[in-house]
Amino acid sequence: MNWRSLILTVCIGNGLFCLPIQALSKNFDNLKSSETQIQVQNCTDCNDFCTIEELKGLAKSITVKVISENGWGSGIILKRQEQIYTIVTNQHVLNTRDKSYLIQTPDGNFYEANQIKNEAFQGNDLALLQFRSTDYTYTVASLGNYHTLVQGDKIFAAGFPILEKPQDTEFLFTRGKVSILSDKPLEKGYQIGYSNLIKKGMSGGPLLNIYGQVIGINGMHAYPLWGDPYIYSDGEQPNISLRQQMSHLAFAIPIETVVKLAPQFASLPTIKVDRTGSIKIFNYLFFPDFIDVLNWKFSPPILPTSCIAEGRRKNQALSEF
Repeated sequence: MNWRSLILTVCIGNGLFCLPIQALSKNFDNLKSSETQIQVQNCTDCNDFCTIEELKGLAKSITVKVISENGWGSGIILKRQEQIYTIVTNQHVLNTRDKSYLIQTPDGNFYEANQIKNEAFQGNDLALLQFRSTDYTYTVASLGNYHTLVQGDKIFAAGFPILEKPQDTEFLFTRGKVSILSDKPLEKGYQIGYSNLIKKGMSGGPLLNIYGQVIGINGMHAYPLWGDPYIYSDGEQPNISLRQQMSHLAFAIPIETVVKLAPQFASLPTIKVDRTGSIKIFNYLFFPDFIDVLNWKFSPPILPTSCIAEGRRKNQALSEF
């Protein structure tokens, strides 16, 4: 990727504007001083983490209903490029006989969508759809890092469960904790096991951390009715005790899997300038070259920092369960 022509989104106060990276140093000259440093953060702003209501609202704003002839599932708004939106969902949500699908967006509008056929997800339970919106703008998910999670972290799942009344558009938001973080994926890419209630129809919906970042894609609820999903992708099987534990949990595919296999659909790095003039950079995790480019452009140099320890403290403090 040509980082020198990368377009970044800059947030100053309540305003947004976009500019190419080659213009950054000139635009930030008036913001820098001997005390100002550019910080690269591993997560969203450490000073703020979302309340339960904020998380629910954010989850609803990035979650869509994916409708096929035989029912529906959920999906996540992964990227916007002009009027084209890309949705990530589970492959098992899509009917392979369907040539097109309907997407119901958070505002209740419907759009025809087509599956992107040329993405090889290597057996992972993932699929991409695209739709065009000329009149309305929708929120794009912010991506988090699965590797910052530890067992016991609070996480949040969302989607549209299949109900007795198909016309009902109930949105379900559930709370739970991380129980299993597998070093290697199960078949179809599942690695994150968690206690959240996941119902049929929520497959393809987001799994979020306390900062409102998508860390995974829901796809497998607890107590599966058929098949044996608890086999690793290399053919090995977990021991009996671990398999029993797995059966009580829902599972998600890490968002990193999507980014690794379809990097052109990852969220671009963004720069935020707060009211004090501090500059922070988000969504850089999947673009390691990005830091080198900014170091080449800026003085003083970027200081990579981590919100992980601070996030642990706030995870413990999130007491609305």
